[in-house]
Amino acid sequence: MQDSATDGNPGLLARLIAPLSPDEFFARYYEKAWYCTPAPVGEFADLLTIDRIDEILSDSELPPGAISMAQAGRSLPAEEYLHTGGAVDRGAVIDNFRNGATIVLPQLHFADGKLYAFCLGLERDFGARIQTNIYLTPTNASGFGIHYDDHDVLVLQMAGAKKWEIYGQRDGLPFRGEKFSSERDDPGPLQAEFVLKPGQCLYVPRGLCHRAANEGDEPSLHITIGILVQTWAEFVLEAVAEASLRIPQMRESLPRSLFLDESAHAANAAIFHRLMDQVRQLASFDATRAAMGGNFVLGQGPRVRGALTTLAGGLAEEDVLRVRPDTLYAIDPAGEEPQLRIAETAVALAPDLAPQLQALLARGQFAMVDFAVEDRADLRDTVETLVAYGLLERG
Repeated sequence: MQDSATDGNPGLLARLIAPLSPDEFFARYYEKAWYCTPAPVGEFADLLTIDRIDEILSDSELPPGAISMAQAGRSLPAEEYLHTGGAVDRGAVIDNFRNGATIVLPQLHFADGKLYAFCLGLERDFGARIQTNIYLTPTNASGFGIHYDDHDVLVLQMAGAKKWEIYGQRDGLPFRGEKFSSERDDPGPLQAEFVLKPGQCLYVPRGLCHRAANEGDEPSLHITIGILVQTWAEFVLEAVAEASLRIPQMRESLPRSLFLDESAHAANAAIFHRLMDQVRQLASFDATRAAMGGNFVLGQGPRVRGALTTLAGGLAEEDVLRVRPDTLYAIDPAGEEPQLRIAETAVALAPDLAPQLQALLARGQFAMVDFAVEDRADLRDTVETLVAYGLLERG
């Protein structure tokens, strides 16, 4: 399988962390230490505004889970800003904000085209899924106490200012779901404090304790960009699962003696070590990479803005289509059943179409007249499917 992606927004990470280069960032800071840009980056100023938050709160559909609130280091009970049936009480949200509560909009990139395109642009840089959480904090307030996150974050300050406090790093990077506990985790002494101003970007690795509070007499709006990495532990577990398909004994039940009969300890340990030796011999790096890579591609949600109007208006064979920027896809043109994977679906490809499509996708744009296939109806159906799922857009 060949994994491919467009490169429509190169240098997004580089522009976020300038003057630091991505090579320096990954060598010196990534998963190791915090980094704050010395100067604002003006080109992201219109990515999100307080006026846009106001519009979302007043005019958008807000299902349960689309909003939460926090104040003075604790999450507000849902009943303080939700109606009994679970609908958002918009007036209560704004009233709580007036009284010092932070408005949190998790996963807003799924409802905002600019944020979604921004996330897609960073997925190529990190080789990981990217998400956003939005925090709007009133003056003289803080949302959360000292804590660490279980995923790395980039923080982009959009309006107002936040005073950040940096504490210690826990031993070992946390796994997903390993949350900070004030009873268990010692944040250590204060190591740095600074004010993040509009346009500045801050990187905080997972496991690094920190706290932020509003600074000055303006509300603070920032975007927390979550980097949802996959770990080597997950890769190895997938490799074991993949190898198990070729080791029949791995599908047998655990022996009844495993937990109840100490006299069988040595025999059971021998079975375990024998199976691990077989896994070591049969595990395939390439097969595991292909499986996890395919899932990574399929997990990227479709970006389909414009697809409906394109298809409703009709496509002529001469119409130029281009690969949508930063959309991931994986294509296997040579298998028994050629297919292209994209956005939670797999599109079957005719054998004579698959290699031509692979080459033209790599070129970045094409028209249906560029294909030399006999079944033009199948070609049209395939191309229109790729428009529908957001891989292609009108050029």
